[in-house]
Amino acid sequence: MERPRVDPPGKVLCRRCVHSHEEDTQGEMVFRPADFAFPLSRGRFGFQLRKDGSAVTSEPGPTDRPRGRKGSWRLEHGDLRLETPAPEARVRTFEIVSVTPEQLVVRRK
Repeated sequence: MERPRVDPPGKVLCRRCVHSHEEDTQGEMVFRPADFAFPLSRGRFGFQLRKDGSAVTSEPGPTDRPRGRKGSWRLEHGDLRLETPAPEARVRTFEIVSVTPEQLVVRRK
């Protein structure tokens, strides 16, 4: 299967994306722009990618309120790699399946 071309990376990826878990399929995750009309949910994972390589991830905290963490991102062989530093260092790698202005579809690696 041919990998989608993300060129230039910042044109479509540099935005705030939120996990639209209702649209997930077996093995694939769907992200939408933050202004998408999401159904109510107790919390959603999301990220803001910036052209300078910095990122902010957001996930529900213990009280379901969003908890943001600064980090970085990069494209690596067609994969999106999100990193957050210590003390809760975490690396998330996603294979990009498709990317459009309306939707980002990935597979968790």
